[in-house]
Amino acid sequence: MKLTYKQTERKPENSFLARQDTLPCIEQDWHFHKELELIYFMKSTGTRYVGNSIGNFGPGELYLIGSNVPHLFKNHKEYYEDENVAGAVDLIVVKFEKSFLGDAFLNLTESKRLQQLFQKADRGLKFSKAVTYLVHSYMVGLVGSNGLSSVIGLLNVLDILSISENYEPLCSEVITNTFNKNEKERMARVILYLTENFEKKIELEKVASIAYMTPNAFCRYFKKRTHKSFTQYLNEIRLRHACKLLIEGELQISAICYQSGFNTLTNFNRQFKGLMNVTPSEYMEKYKKDQVVA
Repeated sequence: MKLTYKQTERKPENSFLARQDTLPCIEQDWHFHKELELIYFMKSTGTRYVGNSIGNFGPGELYLIGSNVPHLFKNHKEYYEDENVAGAVDLIVVKFEKSFLGDAFLNLTESKRLQQLFQKADRGLKFSKAVTYLVHSYMVGLVGSNGLSSVIGLLNVLDILSISENYEPLCSEVITNTFNKNEKERMARVILYLTENFEKKIELEKVASIAYMTPNAFCRYFKKRTHKSFTQYLNEIRLRHACKLLIEGELQISAICYQSGFNTLTNFNRQFKGLMNVTPSEYMEKYKKDQVVA
């Protein structure tokens, strides 16, 4: 997988892009672009990779990805099977540049919170369900709208997001300038291999060879670029998959352990509690209780 730079998709007569995609699955590579991107998932589940962070995503979630931040939203494997339905994915994408209304507007005193929002987006932001509810109608209204009303609609969304404190930064620090082009492509190859093979036994030597490095050099490089050890990063991918299986509730915890790439149940339980602060069984029970309350 080669990290790709995506050219602007908006039409020349529009100041930003807004579209709704209804698809069987998300077909994307690890990529980046100069525009900021709002992604609103109305129907879809999978794993997200934003900068050096890993997590799951699901319906009703809203993300703001900063300019030139590498990211990938990848559906779970069942989405890519032949029998998958045509409308399994339903999402709204809005792409815009920081100065889509001009530098003079961005530098207004009234736009100070907007500037701060754009700076925070360099770490990738996930907004709460409450905030997503507030912008839902505006996001839906952006699709197919034209003229000044479309600009006003986007400003309404950004105004709500800029004053909200209910968000989660995805990356521990700004990562947009920590990768040069060659490094992004190298990391893209590594991430692709890990996401497609995490359920199997993964040898460090194999991954290092994909990056054209010796194992020791690769471990130093990976830690410097992601601020996580290679083992920690791989375990996070495996544990996010385990969370999905636990939520589905169709397998025993021991089976989930091995299907997620762990060799022993003891290690799986220890790693899971270290990341999620609860045991796998507690996680499963908590999800069931939340569903009943909802």
